[in-house]
Amino acid sequence: MYRLLLFFLLLTACVPESENLTPVELQRVDTLYARKVERIRPVLDSLCEVRSDSLLRTVYDSLLREREREIEQILNRQ
Repeated sequence: MYRLLLFFLLLTACVPESENLTPVELQRVDTLYARKVERIRPVLDSLCEVRSDSLLRTVYDSLLREREREIEQILNRQ
């Protein structure tokens, strides 16, 4: 599945810019892309959820450490 997409991307990268796809080819590419995305959408969504939770925790921890440093600096000045 990914190999097909990679193959298509590599194939289109080697075509001179002056050559355009015909409307039939554009429709075919659009249909293939929509089908592939629909197949992997559940996987992408679940990966996004996992990554989102992880990123949120990382950002939270980073902000917490920064605020702790600021508090420490304020306390050390006094």
